[in-house]
Amino acid sequence: AFKILLYRYTFQEDILVGSPIANRNRTEIEPLIGFFVNTLVLCTNLSGNLSFRELLDRVRQVTWDAQDNQDFPFEKLVEELQPERDLSHSPLFQVMFVLQNAPQVDLELSGLTLSSLNSENSTARLELTLNLQETASGLVGAFDYNTDLFDKSTINGMVGHFHSLLAGIVNNPEQRLSQLPLLTEAEKYQLLVEWNDTQIEYPQDQCFHQLFEAQGSQSPDAVAVVFKDQQLTYRELNQRANQLAHYLQKVGVKPEVIVGICVERSLEMIVGVLGILKAGGAYLPLDPTYPAERLAFILSDSQVPILLTTRKLVTELPQYHGQVICLDTDWATIAQESAQNPDSGVTVENLAYLIYTSGSTGTPKGVLVTHEGLGNLTEDKIQTCKVQPESRILQFFSLSFDASIPELVMALGSGAALHLGTPEELLPGSALMKLLREQAITHITLPPSALAVLPAEELPALQMVLVGGEAPSPELIAQWSKGRLFINAYGPTETTVNASMVECGNGGQSLPTVRPAANKQLYILDQHLQPVPIGVPGELHISGVGLARGYLNRPEKTAETFIPNPFSDELGSRLYKTGDLACYLNDGNIKLLGRLDHQVKIRGFRIEPGEIEARLTQHPIVQESVVIVREDQPGDKRLVAYVVPNREQLLTIGDLRRFIGEKLPKYMVPTAFVTLDALPLNPNGKVDRLALPVPDTARPELEAAFVAPRTPTEQVLAEIFVRVLEVQQVGVSDNFFELGGHSLLATQLIAQLLKTFELEVTVVDLFEAPTVAGLAERIEKILHGDRQAERLSETLALLNADAVLDSSICPECLTQPTVEPSCILLTGATGFVGAFLLYELLQQTSADIYCLVRADNTESAQNKLQNCLKSYLVWEESFKSRIIPVIGDLSQPLLSISKEQFHKLADKIDVIYHNGAWVHHASPYSLLKATNVLGTQEVLRLACKVKAKPVHFISASSVFPGVGNSGMKVIREQDNIDNGQVPFSGYSRSKWVAERLVTAARDRGLPVCIYRLARISGHSQTGVFNVNDFLYRLIIGCVQLGSIPDGELIQDIIPIDYTSKAVVHISKQQASWGKAFHLVNPHPVSTNLFFQKLRSLGYPIQQLPYEQWHTQLLNIAEHSPEHPLYPLFSLLPAKNSQAQPSDSTKPSDSTVVKLDYQNTLNGLTGTSITCPPIDDQLLSTYFSYLIDSGALAPPPISNELERNRTADISAV
Repeated sequence: AFKILLYRYTFQEDILVGSPIANRNRTEIEPLIGFFVNTLVLCTNLSGNLSFRELLDRVRQVTWDAQDNQDFPFEKLVEELQPERDLSHSPLFQVMFVLQNAPQVDLELSGLTLSSLNSENSTARLELTLNLQETASGLVGAFDYNTDLFDKSTINGMVGHFHSLLAGIVNNPEQRLSQLPLLTEAEKYQLLVEWNDTQIEYPQDQCFHQLFEAQGSQSPDAVAVVFKDQQLTYRELNQRANQLAHYLQKVGVKPEVIVGICVERSLEMIVGVLGILKAGGAYLPLDPTYPAERLAFILSDSQVPILLTTRKLVTELPQYHGQVICLDTDWATIAQESAQNPDSGVTVENLAYLIYTSGSTGTPKGVLVTHEGLGNLTEDKIQTCKVQPESRILQFFSLSFDASIPELVMALGSGAALHLGTPEELLPGSALMKLLREQAITHITLPPSALAVLPAEELPALQMVLVGGEAPSPELIAQWSKGRLFINAYGPTETTVNASMVECGNGGQSLPTVRPAANKQLYILDQHLQPVPIGVPGELHISGVGLARGYLNRPEKTAETFIPNPFSDELGSRLYKTGDLACYLNDGNIKLLGRLDHQVKIRGFRIEPGEIEARLTQHPIVQESVVIVREDQPGDKRLVAYVVPNREQLLTIGDLRRFIGEKLPKYMVPTAFVTLDALPLNPNGKVDRLALPVPDTARPELEAAFVAPRTPTEQVLAEIFVRVLEVQQVGVSDNFFELGGHSLLATQLIAQLLKTFELEVTVVDLFEAPTVAGLAERIEKILHGDRQAERLSETLALLNADAVLDSSICPECLTQPTVEPSCILLTGATGFVGAFLLYELLQQTSADIYCLVRADNTESAQNKLQNCLKSYLVWEESFKSRIIPVIGDLSQPLLSISKEQFHKLADKIDVIYHNGAWVHHASPYSLLKATNVLGTQEVLRLACKVKAKPVHFISASSVFPGVGNSGMKVIREQDNIDNGQVPFSGYSRSKWVAERLVTAARDRGLPVCIYRLARISGHSQTGVFNVNDFLYRLIIGCVQLGSIPDGELIQDIIPIDYTSKAVVHISKQQASWGKAFHLVNPHPVSTNLFFQKLRSLGYPIQQLPYEQWHTQLLNIAEHSPEHPLYPLFSLLPAKNSQAQPSDSTKPSDSTVVKLDYQNTLNGLTGTSITCPPIDDQLLSTYFSYLIDSGALAPPPISNELERNRTADISAV
């Protein structure tokens, strides 16, 4: 019975128990006094689901055999067997069974009364010992246990289970071991009933799209979905979905018809899903980034008759024989349908969606989910996550991943706003942080690995964080649960996503646990479907509302995984076998322990390594393969593939990576590949996964032979590459970016180079020389001081070649331009400067403003422009009729407009304001050339076509190099920028070349004006600031850092409202044509003024020597990519650096160019347009905006801040 107890606790079939024996089987030792006890090792195999009587026979035989050999000393047995020794436990066995069967004899002594006392052992020799004593009334006993392994409640439970087991054996000794009772009745009730009491009300007769329609009726004008600068209200989204639904019904969509949807992230994605559901159908999401082979399999397996997509994706999709509907080009036809809610006849028993998950056989399997689970999920998510109509919910996951469903339903089922985000914006890091801050997101769902790279304290709007897909660490829970709701979610696709949502943390560390979600039941069962006791591992099973119908076209797999529920009287109730190993905790929560099979989850994606292995073995050179998850560094889970190639053929890792990348999604492509002569096997002939080696190479993308460093500089550089890229070997020809480097890692590399070589290498250097050899050569030239002149000469020749205007660009007709234009073209209208130029053009002219915008369609472009003006607090409804979007792209020939449209636009437009540019001071000229230089040439081409149109070109004051280079003390507006010197940064160079193109067009007769802007600051009245600006990041970053550098950074700063008013006013004067204008501040200001103001507001900021402050900046560059100062690292050189700093960020007033601005003064004569001083009042306006907008955390309350806020309230 004791062995049955151990078997039911551990599921191990070979049970070894030690037992002492008196060892007095020889007559000659009977009269001797001494200790002859030996220890027997009793090994019994319990496999085969025996009855108790059958097991009894086995134990009897084992015991007799052991007694026959009781003379063999235990110590000798250990010596012969040589088991692996560990001082923490006894060899061969850790559990003992002791039976005292000698009769107790009452001891009587003359004149004494004796009685026996029970003694308590304070130490345990083994992990667990059961002591039994035969008495006249029966057996009595006690457990000795190691308190490091067991607590008292566990042992008390074990005693109860032993009692239940003994009673069951006595009651029915023929019963199978698996069926013998273990739990007490009270325990069974607690586990099966009490801890599964999760019933809540939910809409049992409504589908999700009907819940969405109800929200649309309650709040039709509330924002439903946001993507980039586009948005739809609930009324607009419902109407569009209705039009699509009616259209789909006409082509045959009805209940149980599956419709594929393959679109990129967009508003159309949400319209498509709702339209399919409203038509009565079920949607099948297809990720357009998946390999063509995987998409082809899914389309073939599902046999969907209709596919929703876009014209752009049609040519990229695999061959498909069904009906294709393009949500962009076919929309004009779709929009003719009724906007009223359709009647589809769909019920909650009908199919809602089909999602494919990884399959162990090498092919994905489709999971069929009905509407019933969606209604329950919607209600549970809204209640548990505390979603309100004013909430803003991030839609992070791909539509083809089931985690996207809770995001969608809790937003659109509650009246909240769903924010989509572009793929670039959703990359964990600075891009995602920017999106979360700018959109003031309140609810996010992320995998823990993505959450771990974000700074929790910088998101004041965030109210709820939900993690799923993998277990969060206690430290992550503590970090993200301070002051907000933190939920650990769990649930397979087969249970309508969430089977558990547990609130945890509350600002402290806690272990992630699982508990049944609303109307769900969780059972931990052994292999015979018997509930296991608290603390005993078993397989987690799920029942309740929302279990999937099963797997498409896989009835055997469905029957194997979805089984009858033995704990429910409800007809048709089923259990889903999760394959997850789990155990109950004493408080009713459940702890997940891993997988029973090899299935894994990485970054929230459920992956069957078997599917990857099956694909790898399809490679003609691969004989065998095994894929596992390694976590060689805590928190860093990686897929690693081990392959055995054919010996006679060469297998390159690059080829293998490309091969698997064409067949599987990116998240299933192993991080590392290891080639082996043979896979290690265990004694049973199976692959010994524990014996697979740690990957000893990190050159998976490279096929070139390794070339070791040849010089000391190359050696040091290679070591830095290894540290930054976290690889194990780098050769001189290895490319930083091919080894996985990107812009964030580039900043870390530059920081390491500065620390090591005490000189500054720029991002431009790394782009131009990304190999160890190339970068080493540059460093050595810097160290020897012979780089600058050589490089300047090369650069000047390149830029001069690009500054030659296309000979075909010349005014076709030199008629007098219109003084009062009726149609104006503006580029860059969605940028900070462009938005305020647009506002001033609308204010100072009566013209219609045509705005060149990158967008998918006119409507999204219109929303983009409108939202931009709203965000900068300058939107008026009257503007809507005068703003006309033009879909185009500066980086493309003819601005990405057809020849016919280009000609029509050239005929219609009267004047052009060319403000558009890619502003990125850390990028090399080569990356910016297409937009900033070639884009300017295309604008000039448009200006010259049909009729000559004046061009007002927005340039930058940084086109002039510093005084130290040019030798000029004052630069006049008419001075030539082509003076043999070029700016340092790639952005300033692109403006330098573009301005020369504009000047060339002027020389050919085109009316042009050039406006060279100094650094733009916020609005002088509202305080609205450009969050991407250098000065903005410097201020916010120094506040977070708690320190500023000594010395002064002199800045020529002009408020945006002054700038836009001045440019538009000057541009309206015909006398301005042909001139350049410097828009500068008559009184450049030191950044010290900003920091003095911050101190007065109560921010604790200390001033440090520049080198010491730069050391802090260096640490940020190496370890904190989310810090506001991180992107500025390459723009803020160390003082001893020989590299030339960025034009706009030099740390000494001796290098500030003084720009004359007489033309600007003349152009503004007689107006009230003047540049406001950067004084205390203006700084108060700026900091009030930054604090109120959440960009800057409020300081400890100071008297000045209180006075300012009181004054603001009084003014209101």
